[in-house]
Amino acid sequence: MPFWNCGGCCLLLIIGPFQSRYPYNQMKRQNDEPVSLQTWRKQRTRIGRPLMWALMIQAGVLMLTVFVVVFVPTERKEPEFVAHKTIYLPQREIEHQVALSAFEQVASPSLIMERITVDALSAHGLPDLPDVADQAFQPMMTPDMLPPSSQLPGVAGLAGMAAGLGKQASHLSFFGVSDQGERVVIAFDVSQSVIDKASRAGVPVEKIKEETARLIDSLNAHTTFSVVQFIRRYEVFSAEMIPATVSNKRKALEWLDHSFYTRGVSPAHWKRVESEQGKPELDGVQAVMEEVFAWEPDVVFILSDGGFGRNFPKRCSEVDLNELARDIARLQERLPERARIHFIGFEMKPKREAGVQSIVRQSGGTFKTF
Repeated sequence: MPFWNCGGCCLLLIIGPFQSRYPYNQMKRQNDEPVSLQTWRKQRTRIGRPLMWALMIQAGVLMLTVFVVVFVPTERKEPEFVAHKTIYLPQREIEHQVALSAFEQVASPSLIMERITVDALSAHGLPDLPDVADQAFQPMMTPDMLPPSSQLPGVAGLAGMAAGLGKQASHLSFFGVSDQGERVVIAFDVSQSVIDKASRAGVPVEKIKEETARLIDSLNAHTTFSVVQFIRRYEVFSAEMIPATVSNKRKALEWLDHSFYTRGVSPAHWKRVESEQGKPELDGVQAVMEEVFAWEPDVVFILSDGGFGRNFPKRCSEVDLNELARDIARLQERLPERARIHFIGFEMKPKREAGVQSIVRQSGGTFKTF
């Protein structure tokens, strides 16, 4: 109800009793006697004062109403977005619990079964087999009745899955040269000149070991690999390429730590190509290529300065790179697919660099020099 209606009601409540108490006729006469002017004015004053108080009260109420409405406005808060740190997704939580329960059920340990024990041997053995006529056994089975190979025990389940994953080639990265391969060979020229040039180029022996270890560690179990180091004679990590299993890769890293040669002279127990009579016929990088290509690799990494020395067939001579290119081309023809040769060189002379680039280009490999 508006405040001015309340004020009007208050006015009526104040004036009403006086109007009923002092009617007009009673103002004129009282007990049939005339009323004096002074008495009548006093009675009018009694009526006017309450009226004035009522008007003043109503004016005060109106002023209070204006003050409350105008000077005390209601405050409105701006809407704001509040996001809690943890968002609860009941459906995802249920799916996670179901998956976790299924995993725990599958991964639970198998039931422990009691072992079969023998208390004593029976008194009598099995009876002898009866004598039957020899007959050729011809099973009534056609090739269509044989189960597919994927259902055989050796290739089913996890074994078949692992075999399928293992068929992927390894991603190779060696001193910035990238490739993919399943049969990888790394060959190091560990002559003193190469070790010195590599150190001056910012690639010390420890860096070479680190890059080689990173490459070997990245091979998958299906990939086969081997490592060769050579000067004039050569030494191999393994007699043939071996799978890159965890144990074989650990053995290769141990071989790098203990057998990587940095003295600059071939030890006498290292290998070289010899005749049936035991006479030396070939050594140096040409003997290494004969050994490496016999393994049928698809990727070969070579680190050298291009100055390959040899003692056979000509003593204390440098290998002619054109002759080396012809030997590699002959060995490439024996492979099912051409092997890619990647060469990492150190402070190479222009003539050696041109000869090595020709060999690398013919194989489809990459040439990089420091």
